[in-house]
Amino acid sequence: MSLTFNALDIETANQYPESICQIGIAHFFNGSIIDTWSSLINPQTTFHNGNIRVHGIRHEMVLGKPKFFEIQDELTQRLEDTIIISHTSFDETVMNRAADYYGVPRINATWLDSYKIARIVWKSERKGGGFGLKPLADWLGIKFKHHDALEDAITAGKITIHACQHSGLSLEEF
Repeated sequence: MSLTFNALDIETANQYPESICQIGIAHFFNGSIIDTWSSLINPQTTFHNGNIRVHGIRHEMVLGKPKFFEIQDELTQRLEDTIIISHTSFDETVMNRAADYYGVPRINATWLDSYKIARIVWKSERKGGGFGLKPLADWLGIKFKHHDALEDAITAGKITIHACQHSGLSLEEF
C-alpha cells in the first residue's frame, strides 16, 4: 500500500478564509516524512484576538513575510497533482477561497480529510472520544505542538498512516 501524499495545515488571522497567516506542508513518501515546508504569510489584514489566542501568531510576526499570492509557485510545485491530506475540509476551503480572492489558480489536487478517514476507521472504537486533531493524536500517542501549521500537518499525516495501517485500506480506497 502506497502512503505517498502531502499533509497540509493552515492558520488564519481572522474569520475570513483569505486571511492565511501560516501554511505548513509535510511530504510523506511510503509513510515516512521526506520533506517539510512552512511559512508565515502576511495576510494584509487584521488579526483577531481569538485567532491569536489559538495559534499565537501576531501582526508584527508577519511583517516582511510573503503574501499568499507570492508563494503560489512554491505551493504549485509542492502540491499540484498530488494527494493532499488535511484534518477537516477547512484547509481546502481556505486555500481555494484565498486563491480566488487573490486571483491565482487553485491547486489541482485530490484532497482527503483525515478527520473523515479516522471516523470511518475508528468510529466504533472512539465512542465519545471525538475525532478532533488533538484528541486523536493523544489517543494514538502522537506528540505535537497544536496550532502550529507544520506540526498540525505532520500530525494529520501520521493519523492517516495509522488509519490506513489499522484498516488495511489504501488512500485510493478512501
